[in-house]
Amino acid sequence: MHHLLLLTPLILALQAASMFILVPLYLYPGRSASAWSNVTAAIKAYPQVQWQVIINPGDGPNITTCPTDTDYIYAISSMNSHANVMTLGYVDTAFANRAYSLVVQDINTYASWWNCNEQGYNVSIDGIFFDDVNNTASSSVFTYMQNAANYAYSQVPSDVTPVVFNPGALAPTQLFSYCSTMIQFENVYSLYNNATTIKTIPSAYRGQSAILVTNTLETTAPIGSLVHTMAYYGIEAVYFTPDENPSAYHTFDLDLLEQIAAAVAAG
Repeated sequence: MHHLLLLTPLILALQAASMFILVPLYLYPGRSASAWSNVTAAIKAYPQVQWQVIINPGDGPNITTCPTDTDYIYAISSMNSHANVMTLGYVDTAFANRAYSLVVQDINTYASWWNCNEQGYNVSIDGIFFDDVNNTASSSVFTYMQNAANYAYSQVPSDVTPVVFNPGALAPTQLFSYCSTMIQFENVYSLYNNATTIKTIPSAYRGQSAILVTNTLETTAPIGSLVHTMAYYGIEAVYFTPDENPSAYHTFDLDLLEQIAAAVAAG
């Protein structure tokens, strides 16, 4: 198992990277990954932009073995074929109320996919996305999340293992010590106040922070301008969606994805 001191260079290296796009790709891929085609098209159109794509077969891997769903097998392999993509396996923590043994089981499943050669397809997962992270300043929460993150780092055999925490709101800064990226805002656009919202995130941690803005149909502000402001203040990762409910991401509009990617590429 990696010790926290050994994880520090990894976290610093990830902090130094350029802004990337964090895509909650919870949608079932469909035949030949047709439902993911807009995301794939944007990834291909902007190879200079880094993408981290969250894979969520069913509030987690939904199995304890190698993937058996042929649609997911094809779709994950297709996503892994892009050099500018890292795939993340979804793991629910239920605000640190989920049995830790089940969290470990999900991590083990995703890690085992590195050894799966399903019909010749590459279904490996690069990192772990922990959802429903408790943002209470509590020693029990810190211990739970530190153990979960360290276990993910130790088990997922990618060269760089991204570990993303999602409290969806401001969280105690101690949690940043355990993850590579933390979502500090995941909410509707009407509650997002651009630079004012960004400034609520301590400046020392913005390089590890992600902002996910939902219900973007509420805004007439250019996406490029919003992304530029995030980049100016050092935010690490971004995503925008017209979907209002962040627990049910299902709309992946190609024009919006390309607007986000173009803005991230421009900085």
